[in-house]
Amino acid sequence: MTSIISSLSATQISKLSTSTIASLTSADVNALDATKIKALSSAQVGSLTTANVALLSSDDVRAISAPAVKGLTLSQLGALSTAQVTGFSAAQVVALSTTQIEGLSTSQIQALNATQIASMSSAQVATINSAELALFSTDEIAAISTQAIAGLSAAALTNLSSTSAAALTKAQIAVMSSTQLNALSSDALNTFSSDEVKAISAKALAGITVGKLTTGNIANLSAAQAAALTTTQFAAMTTNQIDALNSAQIASLSSAQLATLDSAELALFSTGEVASINAKAISGLSAAALTNLSSTNAAALNKAQIAVMSTSQLNALSSDALNTFSSDEVKAISAKAIAGITVGKLTTGNVANLSKDQAAALTTTQFAAMSTNQIDALNSTQIAGLSSAQLATLDSAELALFSTAEIGSISTQAIAGLSAAALTNLSSTSAAALTKAQIAVMSSTQLNALSSDALNTFSSDEVKAISAKALAGITVGKLTTGNIANLSAAQAAALTTTQFAAMTTNQIDALNSAQIASLSSAQLATLDSAELALFSTGEIAALSTKALSGLSSTALTNLSSASAAALAKLQIAVMSTSQLNALSSDALNTFSSDEVKAISAKAIAGITVGKLTTGNVANLSKDQAAALTTTQFAAMTTNQIDALNSTQIAGLSSAQLATLDSAELALFSTAEIGSISTQAIAGLSAAALTNLSSTSAAALTKAQIAVMSSTQLNALSSDALNTFSSDEVKAISAKALAGITVSKLTTGNIANLSATQAAALTTTQFAAMTTNQIDALNSAQIASLSSAQLATLDSAELALFSTGEVAALSTKALSGLSAAALTNLSSTNAAALIKAQIAVMSSAQLNALSSDALNTFSSDEVKAISANALAGITASKLTTGNIANLSATQAAALTTTQFAAMSTDQIQALTSTQVAGLTAAQVGTLNSTELGLFTTGEITALSAKAVSGLSTAAISGLSTSTARGITAQQLQAMNDAQVEAVIKAYNGV
Repeated sequence: MTSIISSLSATQISKLSTSTIASLTSADVNALDATKIKALSSAQVGSLTTANVALLSSDDVRAISAPAVKGLTLSQLGALSTAQVTGFSAAQVVALSTTQIEGLSTSQIQALNATQIASMSSAQVATINSAELALFSTDEIAAISTQAIAGLSAAALTNLSSTSAAALTKAQIAVMSSTQLNALSSDALNTFSSDEVKAISAKALAGITVGKLTTGNIANLSAAQAAALTTTQFAAMTTNQIDALNSAQIASLSSAQLATLDSAELALFSTGEVASINAKAISGLSAAALTNLSSTNAAALNKAQIAVMSTSQLNALSSDALNTFSSDEVKAISAKAIAGITVGKLTTGNVANLSKDQAAALTTTQFAAMSTNQIDALNSTQIAGLSSAQLATLDSAELALFSTAEIGSISTQAIAGLSAAALTNLSSTSAAALTKAQIAVMSSTQLNALSSDALNTFSSDEVKAISAKALAGITVGKLTTGNIANLSAAQAAALTTTQFAAMTTNQIDALNSAQIASLSSAQLATLDSAELALFSTGEIAALSTKALSGLSSTALTNLSSASAAALAKLQIAVMSTSQLNALSSDALNTFSSDEVKAISAKAIAGITVGKLTTGNVANLSKDQAAALTTTQFAAMTTNQIDALNSTQIAGLSSAQLATLDSAELALFSTAEIGSISTQAIAGLSAAALTNLSSTSAAALTKAQIAVMSSTQLNALSSDALNTFSSDEVKAISAKALAGITVSKLTTGNIANLSATQAAALTTTQFAAMTTNQIDALNSAQIASLSSAQLATLDSAELALFSTGEVAALSTKALSGLSAAALTNLSSTNAAALIKAQIAVMSSAQLNALSSDALNTFSSDEVKAISANALAGITASKLTTGNIANLSATQAAALTTTQFAAMSTDQIQALTSTQVAGLTAAQVGTLNSTELGLFTTGEITALSAKAVSGLSTAAISGLSTSTARGITAQQLQAMNDAQVEAVIKAYNGV
């Protein structure tokens, strides 16, 4: 009998309850194909009976999904045959929990194949015990993944056979921990090949008990592995293990590893192995290990190793060992190490082989302890490297051992160490061996220690080599005139004021121009007039501009004209007021034009102006003239004022010009008037300008006029003002123009005003303008006028405006025109008003216009009248043409009073469009006669709202034909009385 299971889909199978699954018969289970088995969940799989699980074929077992495999109970797993276990896919094996793996029997474990084992996780592998692991074939051992092998416990590995251990791959060994490796037996470890030993990680190796490693294992370690052995492991190594190390491994050892060696262990090293010790690690060798180092092994030490050995290591070596060091090896000893060696250990040969740097590294204690023979063994190269502290230990007898070549080899850095006591008896021969560079760094104490004979051996260049600092400490009396003459300019400048003041007349006279050029102001300040008189004109000219300030007024008082004439432009430029005032008039008169110009503004400002001739004044620069104080400028004579030129005047300040009176200003030429700066012209007083001639006024520039004040402009005569060109009038500032008495301006001046200037005239000025001045205004000016200015006009003045000028009035200003001014506006001028102007006119202004004036308005102009203005117009003023030209909005804006006042002609002039916009209130003012004037079309045009305002009396007067123009919509808006009135009119009753 076929099972119903055969008819179910995989989806239906997946939805069966666990109780249904548990009740399946063997026939039902046999009806499950791979697809349906794959659809089973872990819970469904777990609900199968063990008998049913046993019925599953290997393929059926393989069909169970990996997630569902987790549902297999331990009972179910126990029921599986080894064939079924072998049928598990790798994915199913991976999906098994550690509990499920633990539940597998020994036979089932043994049934697992290499592919399945290769898929196992470290957690699954961790469940394997030593007995189970023993069941693994060598292929299966090798199949354990590198990720999973970490799960093997030490207990599982303890009894691993040599055969199985030999199956471990290099990759597996590379990830095994020290715990795992330590669990292996020595026989197991001994199966590792050279490459497999090298595969052990440094971390794992560091945890292995070193005693487990055979000499073969030790020999197979890589250099990196040898370096990874801990100091504890290294210290625990046997003599045989130490002896098994090779040169490559020894080369990788650390200082900490080497530090564990004793002298017996170090003695096991061959010369090649000694030579292979890394220079970085050799510092680990203890003094105790080195104490008995044989001469043969000591000789094996190379230059690089010796270079890093410490003092204690070197001192541990025997004299025989040290004696094996070659010249290069001695030189390889570090400066730090050599500085710690007991100097008595070094033979004269050792001393002679020391490098320059090593000799320099000897401490002062070592150097002071050196014997005469050792001092004498030093050569020029070594002496050249000695420090000042080392040389400071020498006495005069030891210094006397130095040859002239050795004296000359002393470095410029070290020579400062030679004491005055050591130098006191220095022979002339040795002193002559001192080089220019050495002398350059010797101190005043050292130089003063030398005898006069020694100093006399210095050549000109050597004298010049003496430092400024050292020279400043020498007693100046020691220096001969020859020494003085050989001093450089810098050295002369370095002499202190005390030294300079102590110099004799002969020494002063020995100074040359180059030296004098370098002297400081403080040095020059020590000179009196007699000493300054010793200077030639060339030496006067050589004085620096920085130092010249040091010359006192007293020293300059008697300066000859010849010497004064030698003063250069640059020197004069830095001289102070007191120095210049100290010079005689004759001396000042020797100054050329350029030299006068060189006097600083600060200095010129302090000179008594009376000292300056008209020639001096004429030679002043623009800046110098500008630097004269107002006191100096006010004190200038007429001749001095007259001597000023246009360039100088252009630089004068307003304060200087303010000191001028009209007579002094009159001395200025037209060019000079024109040169006055716009910044300074403000200084000219009204009094100075009062009598300015027309010629001079005409010389005023547009830029000058632009900054003149109203006070200054009012000070000018009418004739002066009349010289102003159109551009010059336009240059007058709005502020200045606003302060001018308007009557001073001619019609030409008025006509030349810019629009901005016209707008700037005050209402007082505008109101004071004459008819001629008003008539002189042009359209551009009128366009700029304000409402306040226009408000000052009367009808006669407004009548002077041309039609173009009327049209030019701005819409903003038009409101200023009074009704009085507009009352007599001609029809011609009214016609000139444009739509924009009319749009802003008030009802008062429009009412002021005559009917003729209003009648000039075009249709667009009428429409431009604002609703506000129209509402204030007297209705009777509007002609039927005006009425007809009103817009619908304007018609609607007429007040009921205006509408009620409209004449029959005005009512009849209304258009259908206008009528359509009328309000109920406006319509309510109509009587029957007025309403009777409406055409049928106009009656029809009335809005429903407006019709409601018609009186019954007005409706009653409608003709039959007109009444018939009333629309149904209009009737709907009427009240009963109105409707009755319409019916009566309609019927002619």
